[in-house]
Amino acid sequence: MIVKQKTGWLGLVKGIILSTATAALVSGCQDLKDIQQLDPLKGVVFKINYEPAPTTLQGLVIDAKTVEPLKVPVQISIFGPDASRVITYEGLATTTFVSAKADLFIGLKGSIPSAAKPAELRIVVDAPGYISSSIYLFVDQAKPAPFEIRLVKETTTPSGVIVKQDVVETSATGNVKSNESITTPIDASMANHVTLSIPAGTQLKDVKGQPVVGNLSTQVAAYSSQTEAALRTFPGGFTTRIKGDDQGNANVKGTFTTAGFVSIEIANSSSQKVTTFSQPVMVNVEVATSLINPETGQKIKSGDPIPVFSYAENTGEWTYERDVAVKQEGSSLQVTIPITHLSGYSLAFWTPSGTSCTAGGQWAITGKPDGKPVNWILYNGNQQYIANGSTSDNSIVFSQLTSGAAQLNLFSPDGKLIGTSTVNSICGNHTVSVTYPQNLVDLIVSVTASCENKPDLQISPSAWARYRKVGTSNWQQSFCTAGQGKLVGLEPSTDYEVGVDYNGFNSIVVNSGQTTSNKSIEIKLTNAISICQ
Repeated sequence: MIVKQKTGWLGLVKGIILSTATAALVSGCQDLKDIQQLDPLKGVVFKINYEPAPTTLQGLVIDAKTVEPLKVPVQISIFGPDASRVITYEGLATTTFVSAKADLFIGLKGSIPSAAKPAELRIVVDAPGYISSSIYLFVDQAKPAPFEIRLVKETTTPSGVIVKQDVVETSATGNVKSNESITTPIDASMANHVTLSIPAGTQLKDVKGQPVVGNLSTQVAAYSSQTEAALRTFPGGFTTRIKGDDQGNANVKGTFTTAGFVSIEIANSSSQKVTTFSQPVMVNVEVATSLINPETGQKIKSGDPIPVFSYAENTGEWTYERDVAVKQEGSSLQVTIPITHLSGYSLAFWTPSGTSCTAGGQWAITGKPDGKPVNWILYNGNQQYIANGSTSDNSIVFSQLTSGAAQLNLFSPDGKLIGTSTVNSICGNHTVSVTYPQNLVDLIVSVTASCENKPDLQISPSAWARYRKVGTSNWQQSFCTAGQGKLVGLEPSTDYEVGVDYNGFNSIVVNSGQTTSNKSIEIKLTNAISICQ
């Protein structure tokens, strides 16, 4: 779309300039050879203040252990009620594409979403060597803060995620030759481990019903419910929309409280994947004894039922499967899940929106200067991570919540804890006081993009810039309109990395100085980008 607009506009400018130039030359009786050699656009720079749509979304796909953007191409697939409204940065309508450098920059056509009528997208991402994941977005404004999706690398996992790889041998008919039992290793960061048991004679089939034969690579990944690093990788986040829940509701949004997640993949050397079993196979999951059952308010115990939800890794959809009972096994608590199809599985308590904490929750922040940023992390009564974000407002509003105890922690731009609030019920209005750092400075930035093959085209994007103190991993964000923005809350005379994520992270290192100052960020776009063609 932008290419057509640009071409038409340039053609019109060329036509006007050529007509004017020709008239002047004819009247002056210039030689025809001079006319033919004249370039009326030489030295002219065309400037475009560009954004793909009034509603724009930016995101990054992050390695869950390194917390840095992936360095391999990422396959992006977009689903959900508003997927048909999605356009890329170049203005192309699409719901599937590959991000070469793990960044997403998309727009939404049509009306700007609001809190009363949010747009909804389910974004599924996959990359070689990583376990696929997703995020569910409820978009309620034109320029929401950037999102991130954390993927677990199969060979290098974050705290609280453990992967076991093994081989399952099948006959020429796809039947498992002998009883198979695959158990994830015991790890200090794990509050639970997982065992996959496949009885001999079980036939393994692919999505087309064909047997999967040979020595099959089998991978079992267990995600703890007790570490923040693992919880931040939970597919789709904890507030989402699912196909069906344990209360008979279809296509319903709500919130999960997880007791653990399992990802299982089985495939042969030809990448033929197992999707179904001829008889149930068993997945045994250990449950943390410290987990509070949100339905009883007490520690989980033997006999408690826990709902099981399956996760379709290709589409990011959740579906209720069954309840399983907790049982005591020595000093541990365990559940056994019979499965006949292969997907991800979560032990999770589900609360539909509108049945709990209908008015949401809100914290007023006191002690923070107007316009200055804070980072926040929200935990539930189990001290489980729920969500995180940043804001420059003096309040934080949560509209989609599960009732119960909660804790909100606030951090300064340099990552120091500056305030905390613990409440018995997250619903309603609360106050949190912070002690904000003094003598911080602002930095005014100008962001421009130019094509390597077209120096006469200059773009001033409307986009989020992100910045962090050099040597730290604590990112802040600030929105730049038509290439102009302000980074707030910087330490004086300190080096910061500042940049914009488009076609990779385009950054520079700047010193904040003693007072507010101005800096320029220049992005170089390759000629592979359609806007440069």
